[in-house]
Amino acid sequence: MDAVADTSFDLSCPQCGADVRLPEYADTAVCGSCGSTLTRETPRSASLGAPGVSAAAEEQVLRSVRCSQCAGPLSAREGRRVLVCGHCGVRVAVKEHGGFSRWYFPARVDRQEAAGAASAWLEKHPGVAKRAREAPIVEAQLVYAPIWEHKALIAGWEFGRKLRTRYELVGEERSERLDLKLVHEGVEEPRLRERRFYEAATDLAALGATRPRITGRELMLPLLAGEIEPWATVLEAEGGPDQVAAAGRRAAMAPVSGAESPDTHIFTIRESTALLYYPLWLLRYQDGNRSYRIVINGRNGNVNSAEAPAANQEQLALFTFQIVALAALVGLLLWLGSLGGAARMPTIAGAVIVSVVAILLVWRFRLQREVEYHEPFSS
Repeated sequence: MDAVADTSFDLSCPQCGADVRLPEYADTAVCGSCGSTLTRETPRSASLGAPGVSAAAEEQVLRSVRCSQCAGPLSAREGRRVLVCGHCGVRVAVKEHGGFSRWYFPARVDRQEAAGAASAWLEKHPGVAKRAREAPIVEAQLVYAPIWEHKALIAGWEFGRKLRTRYELVGEERSERLDLKLVHEGVEEPRLRERRFYEAATDLAALGATRPRITGRELMLPLLAGEIEPWATVLEAEGGPDQVAAAGRRAAMAPVSGAESPDTHIFTIRESTALLYYPLWLLRYQDGNRSYRIVINGRNGNVNSAEAPAANQEQLALFTFQIVALAALVGLLLWLGSLGGAARMPTIAGAVIVSVVAILLVWRFRLQREVEYHEPFSS
């Protein structure tokens, strides 16, 4: 859990002087005393390169955002980055902090539902030890894992040649048949589409999780202070938008036509980088002196990844049954071979083959001590 961060700044509202808590991940906050919408501001001394002003100090200064037309208060709790003046209706866009926007996926699964999904997995998943199937959940924590997203609108052309399968009629009129042929066809494909690139912004493996699938069609809300559950944990983002943009640009420029040695002429029209926070439930249960973890997707309640003690007794029982059955079969074949006759050599050969199979089974047998599960698809 070293990747978990709960960095927040206790600042003062410039309007009423009340304390305002602004998490590191948020761009905008609302004063609980006077209702002013507050956003980060770089001190003038820092922007001029004054000595003694650190980068952290730049993020610890707030300014009040008011309507540019009537100076009325703006509402930041509408789930949008566009703030609407409650007095005259003018819309004001909140500037992105750090050169990229921040969004989050609202959690749809509560603690009880996540624990129920974990218990159902332990009960139904094959190979789990019987003693662990009814193990109680001792800890449940909701975390928001950061994921970088780079979107690029590309345009251009791809030229080249590629192999295609073609059906052709061959033979005379009464004896025609369909025949498959591989032929080269010219490729001249236009490109005008949006491509998305996703990269985990934290070490998900340290959490025992895999990156959840994101299609770009899910509902997301701007990440503002106070929007995420106060008891949830937001993981600290790693990396930067420049590195993600470079990787996303390379992926967007990659040819997709499947042509041999394609001649590609593609360029980007529009690019954007965002940091997305995805909800994951981290649950722990106890089996003897060992604790195990199950990660539940906070959006749909599916098991993202899990681990459990393996059913060793069942494995040993099945292995023993297989060895005994093979030994009995070898004994039967040897007895039949000892009777003589035309079937003697085939039965002895069969006994040798079964014996080799039994030896290989014993040699390759390894007792599985844990059952591991990971979501079949990870985008």
